[in-house]
Amino acid sequence: MEEENKDQHKENFSDKPDENLRIENEILKLKLQAERGALFGGNMDDLPPEIESEFLKNVQQFEGSFEKAKMITIYECISKPTYKSVDELKNEEIEAELKSLVELMHSKNIILDVLGEYEHSVIYRFITEELFLEQIRDMQFPGYIHNFIYEEFHPNHTIDIERTAQDFLNHWFEKNFDENSTEFANQLITAGGEILPREEVITKLHNCLNSYQRFTNIKFSDTDTSFEWNENEKSGIGHAEGMFKYDAEIENGEIINLEGAFKLYMINEDAFWRIFYFVFPGFAW
Repeated sequence: MEEENKDQHKENFSDKPDENLRIENEILKLKLQAERGALFGGNMDDLPPEIESEFLKNVQQFEGSFEKAKMITIYECISKPTYKSVDELKNEEIEAELKSLVELMHSKNIILDVLGEYEHSVIYRFITEELFLEQIRDMQFPGYIHNFIYEEFHPNHTIDIERTAQDFLNHWFEKNFDENSTEFANQLITAGGEILPREEVITKLHNCLNSYQRFTNIKFSDTDTSFEWNENEKSGIGHAEGMFKYDAEIENGEIINLEGAFKLYMINEDAFWRIFYFVFPGFAW
């Protein structure tokens, strides 16, 4: 008994329980970083040591389960249910059958997001003919979700162009273009035909937006989009355009009324639609 107590005492790094637990947490962090490449944000320093310890142990358990889990198909994961092919179903039956399959996948933490609007038959065919064949790790861990997006299998260029346009508009009116503003191509063309690197264009946007204090009375029309796509080369060109009207307050308190058309011209770069030229009311090249 004396020897056991001696060994137990050796495992303690401090006489204070909280301090001892914090040290144990730091050692576990270092272990996870070395073995798994885990990264931990500074916000964890504010956690009580008991909660941080529980979190780290859950991470360790998850990593161990993930590494050992075998690969199975989604169809196997949901226990190989009997289903009809889309061609065997009547039109009025497809919606109910689709709902049943989606709920079955949800029960196994498999989520399919569909960003666009499609016929029920299109999504049913996709699930039964493609998604069922996708392989995932055979593990059921609290909070662990297998997430799939339909458009990652079948790109919807209109939706992607609209999303790129929305990112640009959000960054403009929030005044927060930065190096993470991925809506831009690697190189952009100015109104004068000059080619600039992405970073320089972001700097120009920064300088422009710094002259505005805030934006109010923002009104805009629906965005129109179009594109041309070369399937053989997996490349294309597209654009989004619309009308904007808003008030911009400058440093001396003066309000400037800005109104006009915006045009965002895009290329498909690395499977993403990115802006290579734009016209926007309130910005001058």
